[in-house]
Amino acid sequence: MESRGMAGLCVVVTGGASGIGAATARKVVEAGGHVAIMDLNGEAAQTLAQALGARARGIRVDALDRDAVAAGYAAVAADLPPINGLVNCAGLPQVPRSIEDFPVEEWSRILDSHLKTTYLACQVIGGDMAARGAGAVVNIASVLAFRSGPVLAYGAAKAAVVNLTEALAVQWAKRGVRVNAVAPGWTDTPFLRPKERGGERDFGPIINATPQGRLMQPSEIAEVIYFLLSASASGVTGATIPCDGGVTIGCGWMPYGGLPQ
Repeated sequence: MESRGMAGLCVVVTGGASGIGAATARKVVEAGGHVAIMDLNGEAAQTLAQALGARARGIRVDALDRDAVAAGYAAVAADLPPINGLVNCAGLPQVPRSIEDFPVEEWSRILDSHLKTTYLACQVIGGDMAARGAGAVVNIASVLAFRSGPVLAYGAAKAAVVNLTEALAVQWAKRGVRVNAVAPGWTDTPFLRPKERGGERDFGPIINATPQGRLMQPSEIAEVIYFLLSASASGVTGATIPCDGGVTIGCGWMPYGGLPQ
């Protein structure tokens, strides 16, 4: 049985070939909708689309290139029902560094991978939905948009994504497009296991700082995205919803002996 609000939904997911993007693409198709998976790794996008079946398409798109985004959007739009959803998941991981050891070129690369990609997809795809008078956009923020950490460019980019989300929600409110964001906590995806560390990482400090005592799963983030895309969230716009196991609200307990057991 198709889930309420998803039947008839046709969604573009940028950075959709892995992690939260892939979980979102899977959720949309399982619920009866169509999905276009855009990713710089075109082979992975196409492989996932083939696995998801006839209502999925995969295409290689450099989300930092506006012309590429526009061309990719035109290609999938010609082959799918009217697109009325956009999820922005594209972005690169950052290795923690102090500002003194963080080259400005790397700062720009990380910032652009999260903020510029979101901006361009919103401009091209969200703008088209606004012109047609219907749609929903979900941007991926982070708990680090609200709590600082040693990933300076990543945190700054995600804070900017929240602000952009709010601005576009107001701009498009009377044009039938809702714009929201999800702020994941530490989620068990390849993004959390960067190649720079050989895929190995001690997650103990993260788990100890999370009231639920675990990593989030991509499918859990996809469920919140699902809600925000669906008709069930028809009155929700400009919101950023944490899905973080309580990280954002738990930090105030740490000076008082730590989290409750």
